[in-house]
Amino acid sequence: MTVARYAARTAAFAVTYLLAFWAGAFLFLSPLPVAALWMLVQGRWGLRRFDVITLVTATTVAGILGGTHLLSSLGLAAMVTLPALMFAVLVDRWAPGWWQGHGDRFRSPQSRLVRIAGAAALSVAAYLVLQAVLMPGISAFAVIFTLVRDVAAILLLTLAGRVLARKLSAAPATVAPLVRAGDRSHR
Repeated sequence: MTVARYAARTAAFAVTYLLAFWAGAFLFLSPLPVAALWMLVQGRWGLRRFDVITLVTATTVAGILGGTHLLSSLGLAAMVTLPALMFAVLVDRWAPGWWQGHGDRFRSPQSRLVRIAGAAALSVAAYLVLQAVLMPGISAFAVIFTLVRDVAAILLLTLAGRVLARKLSAAPATVAPLVRAGDRSHR
């Protein structure tokens, strides 16, 4: 991937994340699923540190534009970025090569799905711990609601993104198979 294409993808993810961040304030949604997908998709290019910096900057700026002070915006950026990064790293470790379309052929798809769901649940649990530290006084209902909502959103968004990535990277159907003209086994 070229640097220009990487920058364009990062900008597209940043715009999508900012839209999810601002829409989430009105629709009771979390920006964590978009951030988790961002870290997972861009991680295969080895420049995850730049995506972390971009995500922290986008979250901080969005928080400041939303009326939050700088220190609170930095706390919010940590609250979203660390669990998103945790999800991407856990998926890379527990289901290696899954996002690229290859990976562990010897495990069943259900086993991989359980591992991805476990990574989503752990990252949402980390998000909730950071949220409890930064914003004390959260009700048990809000914790359970956030846990179920965000795990489901991360799973749905990640699986939909994987299906879309597979369809976009599929080989064209017009390529003819390679056929040998003669048998060379009798030399």
